[in-house]
Amino acid sequence: MKKLLSFILTISMLLAMLTGFACAEESDKDVWLPFELSAPTNVSIEHTDEGTDSYNTCQLAWSKNDSMGDWAHRDGDPDTHDATRKEIEDHGYSDLWFTAQMDWSVDNQTDWHYNKYWDTDGYDEDYNQHLGEWAYTDFLDSDEQVVTAWVFRYMGNIDNPEDTCWYGDHENSDFDGWKDVLPEGCYTVKSNDDGSQAVFDYENHTIYVRMRYLVTIRTEEEGREEFKVASEWSEVAAVGKDAEKYEPIKEGDVAAPIISDLRMTDKDFNDFPVVAFKIVVPEELTKLNTKLQADYNHGGDVTLEVEARVKGKKDWTGLQGDWELKSGELEYGLANLAAVEGKVEKDTPIELRARYCIRQHDLEDVYTDYSEIITFGSEDMEVVTAPTPTDTPSEPDPTLTPTPKPAKEKEEKDKCGLCGFCPRPLGICIFIWLLIIIIIVVIIIVIIKMKNKDKPAEPENKPAAPENKKE
Repeated sequence: MKKLLSFILTISMLLAMLTGFACAEESDKDVWLPFELSAPTNVSIEHTDEGTDSYNTCQLAWSKNDSMGDWAHRDGDPDTHDATRKEIEDHGYSDLWFTAQMDWSVDNQTDWHYNKYWDTDGYDEDYNQHLGEWAYTDFLDSDEQVVTAWVFRYMGNIDNPEDTCWYGDHENSDFDGWKDVLPEGCYTVKSNDDGSQAVFDYENHTIYVRMRYLVTIRTEEEGREEFKVASEWSEVAAVGKDAEKYEPIKEGDVAAPIISDLRMTDKDFNDFPVVAFKIVVPEELTKLNTKLQADYNHGGDVTLEVEARVKGKKDWTGLQGDWELKSGELEYGLANLAAVEGKVEKDTPIELRARYCIRQHDLEDVYTDYSEIITFGSEDMEVVTAPTPTDTPSEPDPTLTPTPKPAKEKEEKDKCGLCGFCPRPLGICIFIWLLIIIIIVVIIIVIIKMKNKDKPAEPENKPAAPENKKE
């Protein structure tokens, strides 16, 4: 009987494992997703040149497609989060999120470390761990277009035989450590007071990396409580000996922005109107931005500078708004323009233009040409400030400058409400003070009289003192 039960249990576990792995291997063609799933783009990686607390640390950077970026932004925005949650619930999901994974190989593009456990967060159906810290399976992504992370930061203490980061765990669990996955000859050992650690030789060896997204979906459906959908792997990037060297951007290398569909929104920033316009960011520019942000030591970024002016004026004013460089609709407030102009009447023609700024370490910033000028009619805008002591405004703003009380009103407020003329010491009429003093004096006199009354009277005829007679 026991053997039969063991056999049934074993078969059940195998079926459960197969079901779990089958779910993990579903593709985006089999399930509904709220975004277009594709591999991370513009993957870049740069060694930090001992600029951090580790000899090996590299900075990894990647970007996502506009569809995934837009969904992540809406899911992270408190104003639209509930709507994105309702959308996935309407499709039978209780939760959904995506993470990024990075696989790597040394000196070739074939010895990747991916295996089936990368699809299940590193664990088997019995929650036994099968992947060490060398497996980068769960970078939490964000709503930013370009995301960065540190990798290869710590590989363990070689002097400690119980350090599972370096040696793995082949007794309690079943996973390799860095010692098992790093090829011999690609690193040296460096010792200090904290122990010994492996230092990768970036001058003579190369690490190749590739990335993918893994979407986790949870449902209330029995047997399908959680399953995963993976994207394809990205193009390969490299760091070390054979990595592509960065070529600085020069003036004229990047074209001017293309902006369109300028409109007024119903939003405000610091009580001033907000405008929106559309922009198409070329993929090559996104790639450049990702590359710059990956370079920890010499990196920079690509930003968009937006300026506006009242039509007919000479000078332009920089605006504040969306700082992230991505295709789509961007929003910018007009508070800075209002501060310069002071007052702008409704429907006043406002001109707007934009340009890219490429910042590179140890190099001068590179600016592109400006975009074509686009125009819109302004809403009413006015900046009212409190006057300084030297200002003599004819009509001060009551919301910013307190209106002084008339002198007569102040004098009437200072008069005593009882007698009508005294200065009210400590806020009390002088006649009240006089009455209080009289009462106190009367009380003192009464107390003194009562004490004198209680004292015994002395006899009128006192006996004479006896005379001292001399013998």
